[in-house]
Amino acid sequence: MKWKITNAALALTLLWSTQTMAELYRYVDDKGVTVLDSRVPPKFISRGYEVLDAHGRVKLVVPAAPTPAERDARRAALQEQAQRDAADATLLRLYSSVADLDRAQQRQLQQIDNQITAAKTNISELRDERETLQSRAANQERAGKSVDQSILDQLAAVDAETGRLQRLIQRQEEETVKVREDFARKRERLEFLLGD
Repeated sequence: MKWKITNAALALTLLWSTQTMAELYRYVDDKGVTVLDSRVPPKFISRGYEVLDAHGRVKLVVPAAPTPAERDARRAALQEQAQRDAADATLLRLYSSVADLDRAQQRQLQQIDNQITAAKTNISELRDERETLQSRAANQERAGKSVDQSILDQLAAVDAETGRLQRLIQRQEEETVKVREDFARKRERLEFLLGD
C-alpha cells in the first residue's frame, strides 16, 4: 500500500513539474535580448511571444499585435473586399450570362448613337436655317438697309444652338468610349464569376 502511495505521489510530482516546465515563454525585451521565463510581462505581450514545451520546442507562436497602420490597412482591405462582393452580387443579379451583358451594352450604345444622330440632324437643319437667315441679311444689305436686329438675334441663337449640339455630340462620343471600357471590365469580371 505504501508503495502505491509513493508511486502515486511521484507520478503527481512528475506531472506537476512537467506542467510547470511546459509553461516557458520566449520573448524579446526592450534591449532586444531573447528571454525565457515562466510568464511574459504585460508590456511585452503586444510584441508577440512563443510558448515552449518541456523540451524547448515551440508549441505556440503568438504573433505581435498589429500596428495602427497595419490595422488601418486590414480595415481598408476588408472594406474593399466588401465593396467587390457587393459589386459582384449586383453584376450577377443584373446579368445571368455574358450574352445578357453584351445585349445591355448594345442597347446602351444604340441609345447614345441615336442621340448623336438626332443632334447631327438638328445641326444640319440649323445650317439650312442659318443660310436662309444669312441670305435675308445679305438681301437687306444689298438693298442699302441695315440688317434687322431680329435676324441678327436669330443668327446668334442658331450659332449658340449649333455649338451646344456639337458639344453634346463630343460628350456622347466620349461617353461611348467610357461605356465600352466599363462593359469590357464588367465582361471580364462576369466571365470570371461564371467560370466562362
